[in-house]
Amino acid sequence: MYLSSFFNYYRIGRFIFALALFISFQIAGLPYAIPRLMFILAVYSFIAFLRLVIPAKRINYFDFILDIVFISAMVYISFGIYSYLTLLYLFPIFFSSILIKTKRTFFFPIISAVLYGAVYYTSGVIAEKESILNISLHFLSFSLIALAGNNLKERMEKQEQHIRHLEEEKIKMKGYERLYRVSADLAHELRNPLASISAAVQFLNEGRNDREFIDMLSAETKRLTTLVNDFLLFSRPSDASKEDVDLSETLRALVDRQNSDKNSDKKITLNVINDAEVVANRTFIEVALNNIIKNAIEAAKSEVKVSLRNTTPPLPPLARGGIGGVALARGGEGGVKTGTGIAIEIEDDGTGIEDDIKDRIFEPFVTTKASGTGLGLAIAYRIITSFGGNITVDKSALGGAKFTMLFPKE
Repeated sequence: MYLSSFFNYYRIGRFIFALALFISFQIAGLPYAIPRLMFILAVYSFIAFLRLVIPAKRINYFDFILDIVFISAMVYISFGIYSYLTLLYLFPIFFSSILIKTKRTFFFPIISAVLYGAVYYTSGVIAEKESILNISLHFLSFSLIALAGNNLKERMEKQEQHIRHLEEEKIKMKGYERLYRVSADLAHELRNPLASISAAVQFLNEGRNDREFIDMLSAETKRLTTLVNDFLLFSRPSDASKEDVDLSETLRALVDRQNSDKNSDKKITLNVINDAEVVANRTFIEVALNNIIKNAIEAAKSEVKVSLRNTTPPLPPLARGGIGGVALARGGEGGVKTGTGIAIEIEDDGTGIEDDIKDRIFEPFVTTKASGTGLGLAIAYRIITSFGGNITVDKSALGGAKFTMLFPKE
């Protein structure tokens, strides 16, 4: 809330003002002329310093009453000498009218006027017409400055509300833009195989029973099935059953499966700790990790490195936003998960990810491969974030991309 920040600025400004006033009075030689004034100023400066260094959990009336009492004491001690000191009343009154609730706007102007009147009373000149007029004019000025401060507060609150509304609309529009883009990409991905299927069916209807058309129907149907299944997996709710999943065993099994592929000449090195468990859905986690490992293998020139370790620093912010609760942007602006966790790093020695798509790499249908659907990384991001983890991409020491997945320890 902006009021808390405003109050902190007020406390800082008050201490600086008290210190500057103390130094100025020292230069002016007032310690010798009016020693009591310097004593009160020294006490006030010390209290202002304490109020500055001690954190304030909420806006406190004591701070404004302290200022008003201090100013009244200065006016009393220097009565008839430094009449301009009464201008200092305006500062606590103005700031209190901004920081205190509207119904209590006149609380501090009244206190100021009463204390100012008490100064005249103790000086024995309260009965003079000029004194009564002086007190009345001061009370009027105190009230006007309080009204001005309250009006400013209302304007600030309306402006803050308007800015908050604009930010909410901006976030909503970004969500719609992503939805439109994903819808357009999905329609594009569906249109190509449907066009091939339509052409094959037309040729078959014409009596051309070439095996080529049968194979085309089979391939495009399989492609559509894969695309629909992947998209359903991407959009599936995160209420899947959960269990303790040993990431060490999961990574070993996935890497062994890839190493058993005799058609691949890529070297995959594995470095994992033991007994690294998270609470998640085993099948989904395997799908997510397998997608990233396969992506790294396809991008690598000759080497892929997979590692699993404990991480002691706080986990980074978990990204929010997206479509249907799905986080679509790299990094994040959500709450921060703190505590120890488990880190999985998958890196390759490929060409890396271009900067122009780095921030969109986890969005659906964003891909650098000619034959890819662009759903693999989106599905991985969806699964990992749905189980309380986070995934980021950066430059690898091997020269390619490094995907880092962080899971909190239960």
